[in-house]
Amino acid sequence: MQSRRFIWTRKSLYIPIFAFIAVLLLAHTAAWARDFYVDNTVPASGSGTIRAPFQTIQEGLSHLAAGDTLWIRGNTEGRVYRETLSLPTSGTASQPITVRVYPNEKAILTGKSGTRMAINKDYWTFDGLIIDQANLPARAMSIAAKHIMIKNAEIRNGQRDGISIGNAAFVTIQDSYIHNFMRIENGQRIDAHCIVLNTGTSQTTTDIKIYRNRIERCSGDGIQIYGVTGQPVSTYAKNVEIIDNTFTDGTTEPGLTENALDFKAGDTVVVRGNTMMGYQNNKTIVVQKGCRNITVEYNTLSHGLSGIEMRQEGGINFLQQNPRVMGNIVHHMRTYALKFDGVVNATVANNTLAYIGAEPFRFESTLGSSTPSVNGGLIKNNLIYVASASPRLKAPIANVDVGYNGWFQASAGDFRRSTDTTGSDPFFVNPAMGDYHVRLGSAAIDAGTPVGLVFFVPAPDLGALERAASTDVIPPSAPVGLQVSQ
Repeated sequence: MQSRRFIWTRKSLYIPIFAFIAVLLLAHTAAWARDFYVDNTVPASGSGTIRAPFQTIQEGLSHLAAGDTLWIRGNTEGRVYRETLSLPTSGTASQPITVRVYPNEKAILTGKSGTRMAINKDYWTFDGLIIDQANLPARAMSIAAKHIMIKNAEIRNGQRDGISIGNAAFVTIQDSYIHNFMRIENGQRIDAHCIVLNTGTSQTTTDIKIYRNRIERCSGDGIQIYGVTGQPVSTYAKNVEIIDNTFTDGTTEPGLTENALDFKAGDTVVVRGNTMMGYQNNKTIVVQKGCRNITVEYNTLSHGLSGIEMRQEGGINFLQQNPRVMGNIVHHMRTYALKFDGVVNATVANNTLAYIGAEPFRFESTLGSSTPSVNGGLIKNNLIYVASASPRLKAPIANVDVGYNGWFQASAGDFRRSTDTTGSDPFFVNPAMGDYHVRLGSAAIDAGTPVGLVFFVPAPDLGALERAASTDVIPPSAPVGLQVSQ
């Protein structure tokens, strides 16, 4: 048996030599992680210490190595740095490089031309920076690197995209405010997206996380996954998560914005827990060009032209594969809530569709009647309240398990099944205030069937919000036959 070598210490402890060396290396690496400072109000650039800071951010960046942190000094209003930044080197998995605005201060990066920052080195974190693109015809930030974190930022005011991501992996954008990227030429709206993920036959875009951001006022889409018709699905953006963001049209002029989300080239994308409001010019969410494995769940879409559209574009080889639309609340849409065209194996379950100006469901096929609008899957446990039209079956559906849906002041038309629930009032708690929970006594309670979501026994409720029995306090029945003596 192979022997293990040990080092004898004064405390008579045996320590594996490899562990001892690892501790030494860790201590050595940590000792070389440094803090530098930037302050553009100092009369002359110093050595980068807090008492003798650099004058420019770029000078500070040029001194950074793996594990270092650059602190940018600001003020309460936002100190302005007029620079265009480039990164000198990469960090490492254990020692990323960090650029951070000094606590309780604000710093604004702006300029007179070009992109403010091109991130093309790996393992960088940017925390707290305000990037003001000053209405320039250039994107504010581009990312073509791995393991990048943008957080607590504000990115604003340009005529092209806010953040462009391509040839990138493991990028996280979180807790930031991205807004006012508006491109209007000769009175016409032209796309300028708040965030765009670029794909193509020579690009790899994967493992992108977009969490808890506020995104509004873009003349294109809030987030677009870009691809061209006919592009191989193998080159689509993969493993994208868009979670707990707020998307708002934010414009007062008609016709200036497009979609909250537009997926032209996505493969395995999760859209969860987002709020999307006011997209009056187009669909709130559109999925097209053969995307696959798109999950849209537990979102609230409201006060727009239409809700969610999933459609093929590019022919029979570019059908939408395996979408899941579950647990969403879609309300106050001027036209349809959900539309499908050239979709394979769709799961559409436990959605609440309320105050819909046209059809709750619309089924079409741009490939002709020989190709089903939906082929395979299920449509169950949805709760429809106040819809002006019956589901539209312009093209057939095939191999779809339909049933256990609820129709309240809405006509099921050809979608009617014997397992459905009908009525005039689902007893929402307070729809005027956006509360679509159902109250005790609702016919939607326990009227569904299991589809893989969590529910309280004996059966799932209809709609997006499962009601817990413990939330209701039922007063006891009045006693009978009792007399009170004087």
